[in-house]
Amino acid sequence: MKLSVLINNFNYGQFLRPCIDSVLSQNYPDFEVIVVDDGSTDDSREILASYGARIRSVLKENGGQASSFNAGFDAASGDILFLLDADDAFLPGKLARIAETYDRNEIDWCFDRVTTKEDDQPPGELQVTLFDKRETLRKGGFPSLPVPTSGLSFRRALLSQILPMSVATDVVLSDNYIKFAAAYLGRGAIVETPLTFQRIHASNRYTGTSRAKTLRPRIMIATGLELARRYDGLQALGKSLVAGGIAQTTSLLKLHSEARNTVAGGPFGQDAATEVALMAVRKRLGNMLRGGQS
Repeated sequence: MKLSVLINNFNYGQFLRPCIDSVLSQNYPDFEVIVVDDGSTDDSREILASYGARIRSVLKENGGQASSFNAGFDAASGDILFLLDADDAFLPGKLARIAETYDRNEIDWCFDRVTTKEDDQPPGELQVTLFDKRETLRKGGFPSLPVPTSGLSFRRALLSQILPMSVATDVVLSDNYIKFAAAYLGRGAIVETPLTFQRIHASNRYTGTSRAKTLRPRIMIATGLELARRYDGLQALGKSLVAGGIAQTTSLLKLHSEARNTVAGGPFGQDAATEVALMAVRKRLGNMLRGGQS
């Protein structure tokens, strides 16, 4: 069984080498490393060139994380595909242990939890929880899948039903869409014992940043709209995510407006550009609820 590791990178040159090395040092006999560089302007491409034929580099113009997922999938030839952010790393032995988890269980995807401690060692034994919430998802429920991009892996047959995905700027449409789609399309497993290191740093695009609070509703809305558009069985979930995102956005706008009024001492309305965007989302949600186009 061949494995493919798809690393997505944008200006993470300072972390790129330890990320790639963590994969190249794996003890699994048959795997490939594909690094998609999403238009970096730092020294990332020089670093990639230094690895020669040990990795396959896909160099593209900047298009966002979702576009990098699509490009990596197009270039991969493995039976099982792993996603990895360029600022994170795999713990020793991860590929072999996840491959064994696929072999032992009839699963379509496997997500392993992450550690944020760089010196953590791989666990002696894995705690694996089989996961099948397809009926819950069809009914509009969204079970907890608390695993970031670098802990995700999929059988090719499953991921081919998810990618290519629509693209969006920043990280608004990215791993949440993939996780919910995978859980809807197949049976999976969650490895409760971490096999991946997630680096928390000042340049994180979402995790541990001050942007997370304002990005979260945008992610919910974009994910919900895409799930409902792509899969008939996820209309209810899509509506729930969009409604929740709108509620959070409205709450944030209200707090923002109140704060401006308090500071300025005068009547200020909501930011015009944000309000226009919110009205457009409300219109799309209305179309969904009426059974029209999203």
